[in-house]
Amino acid sequence: YQPGQLTQCDLWFPEPRIPVGQGQQRMLPVLVMTLAFSRFMTATMIPSRQAGDILSGMWALISGIGRVTTTLLWDRESAIGGTGRVSVPAAAFAGTLATQIKLAPPRDPEFKGLVERHNGFLETSFLPGRTFASPADFNEQLTGWLAQANTRTVRSIQGRPVDLLEVDYQSMLPLPPLAPATGLHHRVRLGRDYYVRLDTVDYSVDPRV
Repeated sequence: YQPGQLTQCDLWFPEPRIPVGQGQQRMLPVLVMTLAFSRFMTATMIPSRQAGDILSGMWALISGIGRVTTTLLWDRESAIGGTGRVSVPAAAFAGTLATQIKLAPPRDPEFKGLVERHNGFLETSFLPGRTFASPADFNEQLTGWLAQANTRTVRSIQGRPVDLLEVDYQSMLPLPPLAPATGLHHRVRLGRDYYVRLDTVDYSVDPRV
């Protein structure tokens, strides 16, 4: 891989259920992104597999680095390319960043083997023995662990990701002055009952609206 060329992206699903309030616990996805040249790994827990949440997570990780590679590699994740073509929200996101999203062939996890191996690394090296009080607590612990994980020497590249990141960075694309559109957006027609449904929850609306 050439510097600034490729980022491999994937969702990892850790088994521990995370408290999300009101006595509820959920198994939440973790977005993992690996820079192919430096093997630098970033990750964050996100609320769902919906496109808005995935793209919000991608923007958080990309803006944390400060630049973006020319290609973002995904599998056929339903919100990104479940039909075999890049979804409209994902294409708009990539267009704003002047990058492109490439889809891996179906049922071929080795096509993005770097990030798949990092998923396994998270499973065996980050997760054991930890408990989490909330998604924010999970991400705080994960951030501290990643800072150490990126200092290890990777045999295949004979170097440390944290040291090679600068080489990657210099060849990556600068970020646009305006952030891409992310998050969940819904437009509904208000019915007579003054309720709107969002993510399986009904919310009442002031009748004056």
